[in-house]
Amino acid sequence: MNLKRAVGIAIVLFWCFMNVLLVKRQLAAPPPPVTLSTVSAITEPLEEWWGVYFHGEKIGYSSQKITPQSGGYGVQSASLLRLDLLGTTQTVTSRLEMSADSEWAMKRFDFALDSNNIRFNARGELASGKLRLQIYSAGERTETEIAMRQPPYLLAVLKPYIVTQDLEPGKEHLFPTFDPATLSQQLTSVTIEGREVIQIAGRMEPAIRLRQQFKGISVISWVDGKGRTLKEESPTGLSLVKQRADEATVIPGARSLSIDLLAQTAVPVATPIRDPGRKEFLRLRLSGFDLSHFALDGGRQRLDGDNLEIRREDLDSVHSYALPANKQRFASYLQSTPFLQSDHPQIRALAGSIVKGESDAVKAAARIKDWVYRELAKEPTVSIPNALEVLQTRKGDCNEHTVLFNALARAAGIPAKTVVGVVYLRGAFYYHAWSEVWLGEWISLDSVLNQFPADVTHVKFVEGEIDRQIDILQLIGNLKIKVIEAS
Repeated sequence: MNLKRAVGIAIVLFWCFMNVLLVKRQLAAPPPPVTLSTVSAITEPLEEWWGVYFHGEKIGYSSQKITPQSGGYGVQSASLLRLDLLGTTQTVTSRLEMSADSEWAMKRFDFALDSNNIRFNARGELASGKLRLQIYSAGERTETEIAMRQPPYLLAVLKPYIVTQDLEPGKEHLFPTFDPATLSQQLTSVTIEGREVIQIAGRMEPAIRLRQQFKGISVISWVDGKGRTLKEESPTGLSLVKQRADEATVIPGARSLSIDLLAQTAVPVATPIRDPGRKEFLRLRLSGFDLSHFALDGGRQRLDGDNLEIRREDLDSVHSYALPANKQRFASYLQSTPFLQSDHPQIRALAGSIVKGESDAVKAAARIKDWVYRELAKEPTVSIPNALEVLQTRKGDCNEHTVLFNALARAAGIPAKTVVGVVYLRGAFYYHAWSEVWLGEWISLDSVLNQFPADVTHVKFVEGEIDRQIDILQLIGNLKIKVIEAS
């Protein structure tokens, strides 16, 4: 089974925007002066192509075209990534079309992601301070609105905009941005760090080095005087390099990205945890990241300095209740969302047939967990998971199991939420997603590993839907875990 919560999200966002690359670059000395002229406006079409590499092996490509239009710009982006996950080859493609005004702020967009016959499509148009969204998945259309204080930018166009604005170097500039893959908005900071000469295709080219930061993630890009991306790099082995179109679209030998990507993002530990499913208590020492960025203390977890203690819940001591739960108190954990459609007739009907009139919350949660574990094939999936899509395909990894379980639980009147962190498996901690359900207190439940409650090696870092889950990317390549006690 695949435990790749954060990795899956990173892959999706990387190919949507080519920006989510976890980079930490320390310069030994200031770069030498570099002569580089910049433009004040984009007046002619700009087309860019990049090859995508993992540890020197080409695994895909991306492209972007910006076309000046009356009153603004048109943007078209596309990408292809070939992945080999647990012995199955998956081709992931994304497409983004967008219209921006003369200041590069978004007016409308159309985004699509395809992965092995699983398709997600979102369209949005900004009007009267609201972004009106249409979401297409599993043959269904969902409409919703998001309030916008000001027109946002898409990350895809920040770099050419920044270059044309002649922003002050060394100063942090803040931009409201919108993410079509997670349907979320955030503030993105951009700093022009300097100018330097880099090597591209055997040539030395002058470049502007930009740092973008959002959700605790730091991204480095090298761009030319028109804002075209020359290179992006990641210590995880992913890199993006400018190429001609005919070069970019060739993947030698039709090779694919090794499953080693999952192993390399796992967090190894020196002390093995034997028979983790039987442990009742776990004490870990965490390091390598800012602990204050995560709500580690609460529920079954207790944080003391950098030591984290986890005690497994006891279902025998849980004070259950008759369904449904109090809707007013738990409204946010019972409501339907664009990715978790708990009020859809198919979801509600299935929840009813699974629960079969059981009114006890603990017993009903166990029935739903058993059904999801039994009925969903355990297959690696690179997608933006939503409950209706999973219900149709009946397959997926921890992401898909969790989103379908949560939708069914909410439909049955059980408050449920997604949590993301790591879980111990075969000598290391892997990034993973599971559920928590309200049973008089929040109780962990893992429908892909068939655990209720989840074992103590489930270490929770964040909770919420995909717009919150990308916070976990701060940990990849940084998190270190030492096992102090397991009993």
